[in-house]
Amino acid sequence: MKIGIVYNSFSYKRLNPEEKEMRDTGLTVGKQLKAQGHDVQFFDMDNPADIEKLCRSKIDVAFDVCERIQDDARGEAYIAALLEFLGIPHTRTRSPSISFGIDKLRVKAILAYHDIPTPRYQVFRSERDQLRKDMGFPLFVKGSASENSIGIDEHSYVENLDQLIYKVKQIRLRLKQPALVEEYIDGRELNVAILPGKKPCVLPISEIVFKDLAPNRRYMDYRAKWNGNSDRFKKTVPRCPAQLSRQEQRIVEETALKSYRVLGLDSYVRVDIRFKDQIPYILEVNQNPSIGEKGCGYVRSCNGYGLDYTGMLNAILQNALMRQK
Repeated sequence: MKIGIVYNSFSYKRLNPEEKEMRDTGLTVGKQLKAQGHDVQFFDMDNPADIEKLCRSKIDVAFDVCERIQDDARGEAYIAALLEFLGIPHTRTRSPSISFGIDKLRVKAILAYHDIPTPRYQVFRSERDQLRKDMGFPLFVKGSASENSIGIDEHSYVENLDQLIYKVKQIRLRLKQPALVEEYIDGRELNVAILPGKKPCVLPISEIVFKDLAPNRRYMDYRAKWNGNSDRFKKTVPRCPAQLSRQEQRIVEETALKSYRVLGLDSYVRVDIRFKDQIPYILEVNQNPSIGEKGCGYVRSCNGYGLDYTGMLNAILQNALMRQK
């Protein structure tokens, strides 16, 4: 089968850790599929010539791990739409749902409309905005359209107005986007991976165990996710499967699958949840979770289900081809 790997090389810049991981994922996926005997071609979406080459290609399916075009996160939706226009099956969720998913505010509004638990929230477009009376401290502040824990640091957890103003201003100046201010849920952090297909399947649930961390530091910030030498990284330990009762597992799985359906998703997804008092609060619905070969949550859950890396890639490809029929 002729498979195109649609990815980012970020060749125009010095790579930060998450960009290196994105690039390496595309290269690894291509290497694994080539080892299975497929005819593999690489298309770098940071190279305009490769986009033109993709339009002229005769590939059977695109394995799409593109996350940006020239640092614009909207590029992942544009590339999926281009593939759909060309009639090329691809492995990502369809482009309209990708566009919805990039905007965290829209996702939260859809979840709330369907009575799916998500932390109470407010959008701050300026540090001069007034905090609503129903929003009590502590709060958690992040970018409204940022990914990969970018912008999340030791100042994201806020306990008073001064801290809130500081973090909102930081988000506005550094990320050039409104701040999403949420009620902080001090609960268990669960990652729920969903394998696509005619009947989407919840894989073994993974948990981030916060070791020896104070309540105001129990969250995944940029260092905990990307700096392997940091104290934060070493104290946020994944465990799969999570230790849940049957009832707790059922509640979490049903909530994750409901969010998958109402958001119109139809490919591999990871739902991040804070679980407190038997309520699964959805923090994020990641429509393009990392599928790097080593150390990533989605792959870990696949392994727990009995799928090795090659099996996972084949399942994702089969779903893309099935959707096209």
